[in-house]
Amino acid sequence: MLSRWAGLCLVLVFSLSCGPKKRMVPAGDSEIRVPGAARRAVMSRVAQQQLHYSTFSGRAKSSLTINGKERYDVTANVRIVRDEAIWISVTALMGIEVARVFITPDSIRIVNRLQAAYIKKPFEYLRDFTGSGLDFPSLERLLVGDVIDQVAGDDLEVWKGRDGYLLQRQVDDMAYTVRVDTAYRNRHTSIAEPVRDQRLEAFYSDYQATTRNPFPHQMDISIVAPRFTLQSEVKYSRVLYDENVELPFSVPSRYTEIQ
Repeated sequence: MLSRWAGLCLVLVFSLSCGPKKRMVPAGDSEIRVPGAARRAVMSRVAQQQLHYSTFSGRAKSSLTINGKERYDVTANVRIVRDEAIWISVTALMGIEVARVFITPDSIRIVNRLQAAYIKKPFEYLRDFTGSGLDFPSLERLLVGDVIDQVAGDDLEVWKGRDGYLLQRQVDDMAYTVRVDTAYRNRHTSIAEPVRDQRLEAFYSDYQATTRNPFPHQMDISIVAPRFTLQSEVKYSRVLYDENVELPFSVPSRYTEIQ
């Protein structure tokens, strides 16, 4: 059960639901490959849409479905100190906290208050759910709708379509795909590792103006791995930037550590 809460909290960090009907397709006949200087110009415009912040704080409602049958409706308070830590508090009915998570570039810690239990794992633990293509900077960027760093480099392919651009890159066994709209905002990110039968897909919508670049208040995520699937629909009601944030995290002495 605690591993399921790890997946749940991971989804809330990303703030992303997708089903097969939303599945993106590779570049087709209607999309034209963008070469050289034009490709670099597209990526420059994409970079301009990235969010610049030192701290992030957000509140979101989420509906989560685990393995196609277990459903949870929760509220998540998410805080980020950029490049340092991600903190999440998950509450259920009547505002009762059921889980708290603290992620750094090196580790993940989760407290499950329903079971009076906790885990402490290296960051790589999350890759059991998402595949080896995920690192801490990618996690941060997925949360705020930014394009991940892996979608860059001389081997990046860019295709132009009617609704925007398709960005594709293959790194060893990892396949990275991003679709941006005509305003160069991230609409879909996919991190897939076919040899391990793992895929993470994120969809972004409802972009609204903020003190920074427009922020996607609707984020959906799908995680597919052997013996584990998770789908979530997340709607942000509040986002704040560059304010002082606290990341309180402690484990009561009576809690049991789950290995």
